[in-house]
Amino acid sequence: MNKKLLALALALGLTLSLTACGGNDTPSGSENTAPQESAQAGGENTADTFTFTTADGKEVAVNADMADVLAELGEEQSYFEAESCAFEGLDKTYTYPGFVITTRPDGDKDYVNSICLTDDTVSTGEGVYIGSTEADVTTAYGESTSDTEGMLSYTAGDVALNFILEDGVVTSIEYLPA
Repeated sequence: MNKKLLALALALGLTLSLTACGGNDTPSGSENTAPQESAQAGGENTADTFTFTTADGKEVAVNADMADVLAELGEEQSYFEAESCAFEGLDKTYTYPGFVITTRPDGDKDYVNSICLTDDTVSTGEGVYIGSTEADVTTAYGESTSDTEGMLSYTAGDVALNFILEDGVVTSIEYLPA
């Protein structure tokens, strides 16, 4: 049952990531840990946003240039690519211990389109991990901006942070374009 729910959550995340990224064609650079003021390359402040920090302290942000992310993270555990149905080029999936990154093509570059936490070895900047309770999420993030049953959703700047719940326990955590 849990494997089916996880598969459904991942499918939902992929679907949301493909539909949500169409509204913003301008990728931003890497942002600070979630949520804080971030600065683009020109030094201009943007809205607060969510980013993911790996277990060894490396930051990954939705909309970041994937070449920079790969240089920071190193070689992935596994890699998959497929022709994009939403963009010209290839959608790519990079699997690392505890999380998966999907990208979207834009011209000759790839940008982080989603980050999905896959186990309890990693957590959000506020300490929420797979296995946390609904109360842990609302204590860390406040009231959800979504009315979807089984999901708590938060938006900061250009990033949505979704928590999928089963029986009041977090089973999936996704960072997606807002």
